[in-house]
Amino acid sequence: MHKLIIIFSIFSFINVREAYASAKEAFEIYQSDNSNEKNKKIAHELIEGQFYFSAIPFINMYLEKNNKIDQELESDIETLVLKTGTMAVLNLDEKKLENFSIPSISLILGTRLFNKENYKKAFEILSKIPETHKFSAEANLINGTIKNLERSQIEAAQLYENCARKSDKLEKNSSNEKLKRYYNYIKETCIIRKARVKIEDKKYAEALEIYDLIDKRSYKWPYILLDKAWANYYLKDYNRSIGLTMTYKSPLLESYFFPEAEVLMALSYYSLCLWDDALKVVDHFYEYYQPKAESLKEILGQNKKSDTYFLDLYYAETKTREELNPFIRNLITQTRKQIKFNLDLSSLKASKEELNLLKKLKNKNEFTKKLEKNLENTIGFISKKINTYIKKEIFSFINEIHKHSYSMFNLKLELFSKKRDDIYSTRSNEEIKRARGSENNITRNSKQYFFDFNGSFWADELGDYSFGLQSKCELLKSE
Repeated sequence: MHKLIIIFSIFSFINVREAYASAKEAFEIYQSDNSNEKNKKIAHELIEGQFYFSAIPFINMYLEKNNKIDQELESDIETLVLKTGTMAVLNLDEKKLENFSIPSISLILGTRLFNKENYKKAFEILSKIPETHKFSAEANLINGTIKNLERSQIEAAQLYENCARKSDKLEKNSSNEKLKRYYNYIKETCIIRKARVKIEDKKYAEALEIYDLIDKRSYKWPYILLDKAWANYYLKDYNRSIGLTMTYKSPLLESYFFPEAEVLMALSYYSLCLWDDALKVVDHFYEYYQPKAESLKEILGQNKKSDTYFLDLYYAETKTREELNPFIRNLITQTRKQIKFNLDLSSLKASKEELNLLKKLKNKNEFTKKLEKNLENTIGFISKKINTYIKKEIFSFINEIHKHSYSMFNLKLELFSKKRDDIYSTRSNEEIKRARGSENNITRNSKQYFFDFNGSFWADELGDYSFGLQSKCELLKSE
């Protein structure tokens, strides 16, 4: 099941004087205004003062009793979605949200329905967002995923293409650096999803061309190496598949680790009939990953009911994490490079800054105390959410190790069978040593470089590695 949460936060420098003036104006409305639009007005003033999280409850209260959204309120809700993510109307039920057809609420409702696996309704809601609206890129991303899940691959690829194109345009037209990064994230996500559609359709060469659009400096780039390695494996280019999985051994990628890469490397050696090489990879997998999985499982078991332990671990000093489990440092480093995690952290930081600003207000009253309490609840909610996210990442990693352990066990049995049948003869062993590694065994297209490591910086060729091993399958058949 795909889980997708679109959330975006852009936080700017808060002008303290303007913030206080807006808070004062909001308080005066709170005291004297008894109209039906009271909560809407309060929310507007708070948003003007950049008290975004403080404005959320008042937006909720207004929308609970009203079905009409004017232009100013639509703009305010759109601002809240941009500044706080889909938390903007967090407390409204889906039936209520269906009464509104503005793009920001369609995005919120569509995302929520998608996460509940109500794909048909989610697609219908998200399709209401105009193609010209800034949220249409996110809508195309989610709708593309829905069509992909339904195996409507042509439609999925087109939606991903639309998403990438719109995001690219929005990225280029934006002057805000954080906004540019966000649209770049959406664009790269859609490019990668489109490539995966090609892989599902067994169009591996086309998929590899699409993957090449992702810049090596992108946070997403290390994750696509495994996809590219599988594509090459299915194209029977086992040397390049091994080379790509070997890229994870680079010091620059030490915080990235994928147990599945070890499985693919072993399978690639197996496909070249290099049994001993495959066995070494299998043995390394068990020696490296199994003890770490057991240690992480123990930490999870001891703290599974805590709402703060894993978040505290994120903020802890590196030495503290190393003493607990050296491997957990890399896990947290890998997690912190994920965009969604960073957006949630930005929300947590911004809500804490907002609370500190409120606490500095003079002349405390019932209104400011109410704002502080609401913010404290919001901070608690976001903290719990991040803590759960880290916990799930660790849990998923442990499950992944266990899943691939089963594959490795079966492969090891098969490798023992091959060796037991004496396929590896004395003659073939001698020939293997003589023919070990040659550029004649490397296949490459016009866009793939050839590095001979003579006078070049070793990091330049990251992601372009290919082994030059000769397959022993034909040799073994002849014997």
